[in-house]
Amino acid sequence: MPDFPASGPSPIVSIRLVERFERPTPGFTYQATSLPGHLIHLVLAGEVEQACNGRRQRLTPGTVVWYHEDEWVEGRVLTGPWVYYSVNFSAPGLAPPDFEARLQPGRGDLEATFAALHTAWRTEPSAARDFACQARLLDLLAALQVNAAPRPAPTPAARLWWDVEAWARQHIDRHLTLTDLCAQFHRSANTLARACVDAVGLPPMKRLKQIRLSLARGLVHYSDLNMTEIALRVGYARVHEFSRDYRKAHGLPPTADRAGRR
Repeated sequence: MPDFPASGPSPIVSIRLVERFERPTPGFTYQATSLPGHLIHLVLAGEVEQACNGRRQRLTPGTVVWYHEDEWVEGRVLTGPWVYYSVNFSAPGLAPPDFEARLQPGRGDLEATFAALHTAWRTEPSAARDFACQARLLDLLAALQVNAAPRPAPTPAARLWWDVEAWARQHIDRHLTLTDLCAQFHRSANTLARACVDAVGLPPMKRLKQIRLSLARGLVHYSDLNMTEIALRVGYARVHEFSRDYRKAHGLPPTADRAGRR
């Protein structure tokens, strides 16, 4: 028999919500934050225009949209009824997809997978129901085929860093320092540094810069915010420092990167 490598553990810690929502009225507007953890929607009917942390998005039937850790969303229903599946789950060992992969149109093929997960979720609580929900959600993640690279199985130190990172993502507009993180989590600088290296192989401030510049690229590509507004939104007080770091990370200054997308 072929010698296949063993697969790792499931990245899913818990499933918090699986629901089918309907907003019947065109013109319905909303402002909200997405739920903590990972949140995936599949639009079944209707059309929506929204902004997610400044990135413009148009959601039509068959569109999948992936949110991560309390993203600010505001929008308007253009064509009703707006019907969509929503799946919220905790998977600290699963990095969110790149911003370019957060929106996937033309995925009506996933409706049956979402429906199977929804059906399993609505059955009576039991071990069999838990297994079925995990299996259907893993089917969904496999079908999405996004570059959401699995993180190593979390050690206690890595779990500490994922908590720190989740908090930092919610306050990414602040110029956070290692001292700020230590004060928030009542841990020493050495403890947080070891936790971050254990989780992602980087020192804490390099990891936060990586997160800032990843978010910034999504805003450069998919929003109408000017560069000063983007710099402030990702925690830079000086736009020239933002532009310098952006170029180092992405190979082009932000204005040139935006021009290349238009």
